Amino acid sequence: MGLTLAVTLSIWFRTRLEATADFPPPTAALPKTGSNAVPDSNSARNEDVVRRVNQANNLLARGQTAEAVQVLTDAVRLNPEDEDIRYNLGVALARLGKLEESIHQYQEALRLFPNYVEAHNNLGNVLMRAGRESEAVAQFEAALKLMPDYASAHNNLGTALQKSGKTNEAFVQFRQAVQANSNYWEAHFNVAMSCLQAGRLVEARRALETVLRLKPGFQPADAALAEVTAQETAAARPGS
Repeated sequence: MGLTLAVTLSIWFRTRLEATADFPPPTAALPKTGSNAVPDSNSARNEDVVRRVNQANNLLARGQTAEAVQVLTDAVRLNPEDEDIRYNLGVALARLGKLEESIHQYQEALRLFPNYVEAHNNLGNVLMRAGRESEAVAQFEAALKLMPDYASAHNNLGTALQKSGKTNEAFVQFRQAVQANSNYWEAHFNVAMSCLQAGRLVEARRALETVLRLKPGFQPADAALAEVTAQETAAARPGS
């Protein structure tokens, strides 16, 4: 492996952990995928809770994450049985780097609503950041059981498996991610890097060209494509 590829791979793992983290914008009434239940009047938020959640959204949009955490903590105190508010608090805490507290809020959201697909996926991401890959795998698998075509969960599961040394299984997940979402450039990049590691240069080139079409100027893809070209040139030399 050349120096260029070694540098690219170090960027690859860091990029995947950041770019594929699935933290949707917090909302006062996030739809819960997989639920057949129709909310009744008993689950309606009172005006104070709605006001606090909306205030937290505005604070997060302005980058005032610590203040948003405080407002959402107050909202949870007022309505501790609302899974969406706990989910939103988990998002904000993760952005502050308070991983264990974020994990707790996602777990509480899932206690209240076990089929909360986005919470499974986000919890998996935070567990990954905490170095708890095996637990993260379980969360991504739970999300995919509920939503088999969830591209982000496939890609995140691939990341967790890759970090655990299960490269072949990781590649399968990356491929399923791009099949579920053909515009998912991060997953295409992961496919490319898996192929490059395995010496499958034609597939790696194709995937990298897709990445650069979807995200022009992405430096790690440019570096990886240069490595593909270097390896192709070396293989074409007489006596190689």
